[in-house]
Amino acid sequence: MLFNYFKIAWRNLLRNRVYTLLNVAGLSLGLACALLVFWFIRFQTTFDDYHSNSERIYQVTTEFKFDGSSYSRGVPPPMWKAMRTEMPNLTTAMCVGAYDLLLATLTSEGRPDKKFKEEGLKSAYVQPEYFSIFDYTWLVNDAKRALSKPNTIVLSEQMAVKYFGKQDPIGKIIRLDNQLDLEVTGIVSNPRPNSELPYEFFVSFATLEANPKYRYGGPDLDQWGGVNSNTYCFTLLPPNSSVTQVRKQLEALNKKYHGDDYKSYFHHLVPYSEMHHSETYYGAMPMKWIYIMGAIGLFLIVTACFNFINMATAQALRRSKEVGVRKSIGGTHSQVFVQFLTETTLITLAALVVGLGLATLLLPNIGEWLDQKNGWPTIVEWSDPTLWAFMSGLLVVVVLLAGSYPGMILAGFRPVLALKGSVTTRHIGGMSVRRGLIVFQFVLIQLLVICTLVVNNQVDFMLNQSVGYETKGIVQVPIPSPDKVNQATFRERLLGIPGVADASFCLFMPTDQSANTTNFRFDTRQKDEVWQINTKNADHNYINTFGLQLVAGQNIPVSDTTRGYLINEKVVERLGLKSPNEAIGKTLRVWGKPAPIYGVLKNWNNASFQNDIDPVVIFTWKDIHYSCGIKLNTTNLQQSMQDVEKLWNEYFPDHLYEQKFLDERIAESYQLEKIMLKLIRVFSLIAIFIGCLGLYGLVKFMASQKTKEIGVRKVLGASLGSILALFGKEIAILIAIAFLIAAPAGWYLMKAWLEDYQYKIPIGAGIMLLAIALTFLVAIITASYESLKAALMNPVKSLKTE
Repeated sequence: MLFNYFKIAWRNLLRNRVYTLLNVAGLSLGLACALLVFWFIRFQTTFDDYHSNSERIYQVTTEFKFDGSSYSRGVPPPMWKAMRTEMPNLTTAMCVGAYDLLLATLTSEGRPDKKFKEEGLKSAYVQPEYFSIFDYTWLVNDAKRALSKPNTIVLSEQMAVKYFGKQDPIGKIIRLDNQLDLEVTGIVSNPRPNSELPYEFFVSFATLEANPKYRYGGPDLDQWGGVNSNTYCFTLLPPNSSVTQVRKQLEALNKKYHGDDYKSYFHHLVPYSEMHHSETYYGAMPMKWIYIMGAIGLFLIVTACFNFINMATAQALRRSKEVGVRKSIGGTHSQVFVQFLTETTLITLAALVVGLGLATLLLPNIGEWLDQKNGWPTIVEWSDPTLWAFMSGLLVVVVLLAGSYPGMILAGFRPVLALKGSVTTRHIGGMSVRRGLIVFQFVLIQLLVICTLVVNNQVDFMLNQSVGYETKGIVQVPIPSPDKVNQATFRERLLGIPGVADASFCLFMPTDQSANTTNFRFDTRQKDEVWQINTKNADHNYINTFGLQLVAGQNIPVSDTTRGYLINEKVVERLGLKSPNEAIGKTLRVWGKPAPIYGVLKNWNNASFQNDIDPVVIFTWKDIHYSCGIKLNTTNLQQSMQDVEKLWNEYFPDHLYEQKFLDERIAESYQLEKIMLKLIRVFSLIAIFIGCLGLYGLVKFMASQKTKEIGVRKVLGASLGSILALFGKEIAILIAIAFLIAAPAGWYLMKAWLEDYQYKIPIGAGIMLLAIALTFLVAIITASYESLKAALMNPVKSLKTE
């Protein structure tokens, strides 16, 4: 019996090839997108869950309670010592993520051999206990023997092969940034793609303690007052331990070691599994984006199913006599229903196979297209039982959702009416059901279109809006050893290059996601301010190079050390001064150094448009000027950059040159928004295509329903335009109803999304009008073929059965 169902279903599908292909096309696109969304969500929600003790791993973080609250994943460097002393029952480890870019040099007989530039956060200083908390497979040696001594390093398997090939790397020397010679003492397994700790170079933490001069930008290991955002403290709680009790112990530890400042610092115990999605701690993938992607995947599946229902009910009239014959020879209601569900199952299976193949082909390339090679899965984990459960569930849900209603309609035909050919649209649910389905589809489509337009405009706004100073034509290059370079001479030689307009040595660019904040004291006030100030260490040429504008006073004097300060208008406002001029000449004490305020600068966006403008102070400290901002003329830019690189290599021959334009660095701040914009655009286009298939099915159905009406109208002299208006009016009403639902819903959702941005676009009528105009345009293009075909039909042919 079951075989018979499949045989008849197969014949029916082959007989109606266009209908079958349209349904397979719509469903396969929806299923392919659903699978891609599933893989994305699965990848993002399983970060670091492969560690055997993942539920007991916690990270200690810092909350700064000055003027309001701010948060950091980092902790004061002595935190690990205090926790081991006060909480010896816990396994605690310190980890200092060292580089976004490092230069690794192989040495032979004390001489440099090969150089490797590693981009991304790949290096960290760790303690042996780190490997008791996180799971790694040791291929050579173990954590205690490999990382207990200074000047030792452990490599991942792929780095060992990359650097040493088939040679045994143990005992070999790697020099980091031409400053530290480290002996390779172990090899561990490669990091997983979905890990928050993608380290491949593990330097012993004892190296930091043994090389104080090397800690140029790293932590001061004995200071409780400073927090480096890459200084992490992890702990593994014993089984069945009380998290509440550990948090109370942290509060006591905070009071004991922070002294009088304990009310300004709070250290929290946060489950490590939450960090990847935490907006508080700047997680790489906030949960709101996971929910958005999940909703889009659901929208696409529902749209594809509704499209199937539209197409199936449009076919029902043609199949009425088939159902009549079946029932007249003894077929039951349930047998007809199962027959149609069998056809739906075959179509869905075919669509799932096509969709799975399409998604599998696209998956490896999506990460590269999104410029997120490490933030997107690249291979299908076929052994993942969740994948098979998801596909099985998807198959069942789509078959039931798409096939139940048309199956019940067909099974409900009365045999007498069916054999007489008297089944009408009233017997298959009338136009109201199909209209409702089309309205629902276009509500979802217009929601996606509105979201796409808002996200697109917000990203464009953030990328193109002025940040308050000149960013075009400014390139940032590193200064590996600022304390060993005569910066004045280097700058003079830079200015001698044709095309170089200006240059400034600094630690941070005016807009930078990496920034230092500190307490400070103003003038004769007896206490530090309760809020912190953002420090920008830079030379006298900083404001001219970047085009920062003075609103009062003058520039700081030429110096290698701190002799004066520049502040922005935000500092004046927060200090409660009446005007910028009132601050000039007053004393500021930053990092324990008192000096006068020379000038006040106009505010600029020092982080991103997601954040408010911070209070900023600029002062000189030559030994930490690890960057150089070079302002270039746009003429002959390539030659100027080549000359800059040549000069740089003359000063730093043992390092590898790199450069990045400032506007590119700023654009990186909005990388997540750009990724999501690309995905939403593509999924919106797919939703529109699937919706168009449904609309095509509706117009085809309307044309078959109105065949005789159109014939009568043409005989009575109706024009082509008036007949097309029959279809256009119907479609326009449906789209307008969908818009009345989608517009307020889209406005509400996007308004909530924009709340995360301090500087944002308004959601005006223009966005809504553009959304409905685009929808109308797509609908007109979709409906035109079947509408014209029906309108141009010979009336003799359409009326010959009357």
